[in-house]
Order: sequence, then structure tokens, then C-alpha cells
Amino acid sequence: MKPALFVLLCAAPAYADGGARIDFGFVHEQVAVTDQTAIAGSMARFGVGFAVNRHFHAGAEVEEGWMSGNALPDGAVARTGSSPLPTGPLSGNTLDMKLVTGLHTDVGSFRVSGDVAAGLRDTSVSTDLGMDVAGRKKEPLLELRTRVDMFVTHAWTVGLVAGADTLERRDVSLGAIVSLQLDR
Repeated sequence: MKPALFVLLCAAPAYADGGARIDFGFVHEQVAVTDQTAIAGSMARFGVGFAVNRHFHAGAEVEEGWMSGNALPDGAVARTGSSPLPTGPLSGNTLDMKLVTGLHTDVGSFRVSGDVAAGLRDTSVSTDLGMDVAGRKKEPLLELRTRVDMFVTHAWTVGLVAGADTLERRDVSLGAIVSLQLDR
């Protein structure tokens, strides 16, 4: 990247200090489905949020997606209980519902945010032995994350978000977000 273009991007003002936003995104996650097993998944994200003032924001998000992976080396999904252990490939879905709050600041044409998201995650995992053989049901989540957005126009941003659940540390995510900023 040429130095002059980099200086121009950093010097350009961010546009929306307040108002609402609508987020659309694609998130890649690792989700813990049992006490011993975590599998990767891809999720679509939809969110709404609003800036309360110049540095504080709040909102809500829903993420839904699919997961797939392999069983443990012995062909099992590690879990508690006395039922037979499933074998073969794993697949399933997950649904996250979150309330989000955080702080943000603008640096040139970039917005940098730190968020706390609290909500519920529901997962279902199927194997060759049947449907819904594992998965955490209505588990609470408390996610800490960082987000960086770049204003590409007055109303549109593109960004990256990375987060980790503090209650289940194997739940981590990295995503790309497109947002429509609606001025007050």
C-alpha cells in the first residue's frame, strides 16, 4: 500500500457519531458442543444497534449457522451419560441470541470498538446414530470481542470482529461485517 493512500485513509473523518446501524455478516466459529468436543461452524449474523452517545453503543444480534467436524479419534463424541457413543462425521446447527453493549472511538475513517455480548446459544449435533445426539441447549454466553470498521461511504462500513466466550472458552469467533449506518 502506498504511504500517501494510507495517510489519506487514516486522516479521513469517520461519519456517524450517532444513530442506528444494521449489520449483516458472516462469522466462522468454533463451538463447544459437549464438555470434551468442539467443532467449527459458519454462521450468518444479523444485528441492529444504536449509538447512545459519541462513545457508547448498544444493540441486539442473532447468529444462525451450521457446524461440521469429526468425532474424537476413537470415533466418539465425548459427553456424559450412559447412552451409546456416536461415531462418524458430525454435523449440526447453532443459534445465538445476544444483547450487545460497548464502547467505540473513531480514528480517521476507522471505528474501533470493544463489546460485551450476553445471551443464549443453542446447538444440536447429529451423527450416523441419529439426530440431536449432542449439543448445548440454551446455554448462557458472555462474549468479549473487538471490532474494527472502516467507513467506505457516508453510510456503509465494512469490518472485522473477533470474540471469545468467557463462560465457555472454547467458543471463539472471527467474522466479516457489513453495516448500514443510519444517522439520527
